[in-house]
Amino acid sequence: MAVSNALSDLLDPDHGSVVTISISTTRMTAENYGYMAPVKAALDSSVCFLAKSFSSFSHVRFNAVCPGLLKTSASAGIPGYVDSFLYAEQATLRKQAVQTDEVAAAVAFLLSPRSSGINAQGLVIDAGMGVNYFDDQLVRGPSETDDAESSS
Repeated sequence: MAVSNALSDLLDPDHGSVVTISISTTRMTAENYGYMAPVKAALDSSVCFLAKSFSSFSHVRFNAVCPGLLKTSASAGIPGYVDSFLYAEQATLRKQAVQTDEVAAAVAFLLSPRSSGINAQGLVIDAGMGVNYFDDQLVRGPSETDDAESSS
């Protein structure tokens, strides 16, 4: 509640919106990501608690955008990130990584009045990666998948 009180004067009580950037994969572990996954999970929880706290005196909304792996200056410092990024790119349904402008568009939407009914949510922007872990090309590898298709 202390955070709510400290921030309440900074936000329009009728139309305010706060959006933070989380990650799409807080429920799985990545050895090279260190403590960032649990930190982002705590951030997701904070979004819900802030939304609840502010609801007692305003209509300010709190949400998170949860993108898949992105090419950013911050990610460049993570050991082994390029390998993880390339794997994640192949795990998307479109076989193409999420772009930062796609994430920015989602943030702009959540900050706009068009998203007025969305509160205390994490909007996953992962190009379908979260439903595609058992893609044939990922499980068997590209050469085995090609061999299986040519023999059918």
